[in-house]
Amino acid sequence: MRQTFIPILAAGLSIAACMSADRPLATSGPRFDHTQDLEGTPDLIVDSKALATSWVVYDQELKESFCTLQEGGVPAGKHRVLRFTVTTPNIGTADVYVGDPNRHWDPNGDGDGSDSDGLFENNACHRHYHFRNYATYSLLSADRSQSWISAKRGFCMLDITPYNVNDGGIKPWYYRACGRPARPDLGLPEVPGNQGISVYYADTYVKWLGGQYFVLDGADGQAVIPPGDYIIRIEVNPGYVASRENPCRFLDPATGLCHALLESNYANNVGEVAISIPDHPGKKGWGPGGGQDPVDEIVDDENRPDK
Repeated sequence: MRQTFIPILAAGLSIAACMSADRPLATSGPRFDHTQDLEGTPDLIVDSKALATSWVVYDQELKESFCTLQEGGVPAGKHRVLRFTVTTPNIGTADVYVGDPNRHWDPNGDGDGSDSDGLFENNACHRHYHFRNYATYSLLSADRSQSWISAKRGFCMLDITPYNVNDGGIKPWYYRACGRPARPDLGLPEVPGNQGISVYYADTYVKWLGGQYFVLDGADGQAVIPPGDYIIRIEVNPGYVASRENPCRFLDPATGLCHALLESNYANNVGEVAISIPDHPGKKGWGPGGGQDPVDEIVDDENRPDK
């Protein structure tokens, strides 16, 4: 089968995002003074080139942790998987600032998340937080009539990859702490976090991270994905319908959908790439990201790589 990988950037008209009084839209460019930059508005995109050059199909023995496999609903063992890297740069005029997830999940610090603002979920198995509505990974049939979700569930927003399109140079990272909830039953204290994405930095999830794949053989309970042509679709800061557990933070009047993060433009949040899944991927994998033996799970934390 002929290998195809063509990046398709989602297009659309720029739309005005909901603005809060303390976060006005700035007309000037970002400040590169090695400090937190909150004057302006963030703008997240998906790096379709990174997606198009990273995907690879493997027959791989999954040796991930119990928690990672449990989250994705994947049994241990050998599976056919489609791995890929996702990079989400901030090209706006201000940082994406989230801060300490402990203060979002448990604002009053009593250890009970009943007063959570809905931005994070507390994953007891991994002892970390899951950022709600940060990104969605979908695999679509060529005619877009069928879709599958990936095994990835948790996200921690950090400055991982410099994404400089400005003559001012690359500034040092600012956000690099996921944060951890306390586990009194294990005698483990709370670990403060500092999550966000600086201007012209990107959060990157390399293809070797736990859950950074689609299961093709149906072992995760979804339909088997046979050889053929497909589309990987990534949406950062996706729109959602508000609920009691997942309240609306920022409403996009153009679509009527809510978003977890404020942006100046919600119309550029999708990246897509056309791919082909083969009958036999071979030992070194099939796709532009292949040519090597698959790597065992890399832990998704502050030390995760960008390649």
